[in-house]
Parts: sequence; C-alpha cells; structure tokens
Amino acid sequence: MRQLRNLALAATALGALAATPVLHAQAIYGELGYSALSASLSVPVLGVSVKSEPAMARAMLGISPFAGLGVEGMIGTGISDDRLRGNQAINSRVKVDEFVGVYLASRLNLGVIELFGRAGVAETRVRFDGLGSGSGSDSGFSYGGGLRLLPTDNLTLSLDYMNYLDKDGVKIDGYTLSVGLKF
Repeated sequence: MRQLRNLALAATALGALAATPVLHAQAIYGELGYSALSASLSVPVLGVSVKSEPAMARAMLGISPFAGLGVEGMIGTGISDDRLRGNQAINSRVKVDEFVGVYLASRLNLGVIELFGRAGVAETRVRFDGLGSGSGSDSGFSYGGGLRLLPTDNLTLSLDYMNYLDKDGVKIDGYTLSVGLKF
C-alpha cells in the first residue's frame, strides 16, 4: 500500500512539474466526497456469495496540463463497516481500511455540466471482523465515470461511479457524492 501511495504522490508531483511550461492550460483541482460502496465476495466452488455495503470518505487531487486531460491521485478511508449478507450464514463485518489510486482522466465540458471518466490502478485494503478477523489488500485496474456540475468558476459538485477492485472473486465498487474546488 505504501508503494502505491508513493507512486500516486510521485505521479501527481511529476504531472505538476511537466505542466509548468503550459501554465495557461493548467488547472489544479480537488474533491472531498462520501462513497457508498458495495463489497462482494464470490467463491463459486464453495457456493459462497456474500455482499456488504460499507462507506468511505474519499479525497482526490488532480492536475490538468491540457484541456480535457488530467492525472488524478485518490485516497480513501472507511468511515463505516457493514455486515456480510448472502447465501451463507457468515457472521462478519467488512470495512474498507484504505484505498489509494492513480488515474488518467478525461472530461468533456458542456457548459455548466462536465462529463468525465478515469482509468488507472488502485490498491484497496479491506478488513473483516467477526468469527475470525483479518485484512487483505490487493491492487489492480480501476475505472469510473461521472457527472460534474460547475455552479461557479471554482466550485464543483460531482456524482460518480467507481470500480475500485474486481479481482479473484472480490469486487468493490460504488457511488461518490463530492464537493470540489478548482485552483
């Protein structure tokens, strides 16, 4: 997790340095948001399919060296856990401990509305508490997209869907409502 966090910080800093010659097209922006997540675990061989709905606080910092393109670094931490529900009686709770990601982003400005998409790599650490306790982390391809309202030149309101992890029967995705600023 620390390696991906360092990579996210380095990519954001490198993007800022690379954008210095084109300051007229450069935009730095950030968002803070609440993420309603869906965490599911599926093990078809054992007939296990369970799901949980934890929540996460998420922060994003991006730099757009060219109109319509950007590099974004995201971090998140769990703010609530939820119990597992499904076809098996598993007495356990799930919480997203930590999330770190680096993304290439694209956006289409339609006046006071902006459509955006992002794709990159993320590492997510999840904790299970219950009959047994433990945690695990995994990294992989991550993507999402959404809608951003631009009520003023500097203030943004966003709603997005993100797939944070979909690997080896574990899927974590969800919707985030964010408030942001353009600097």
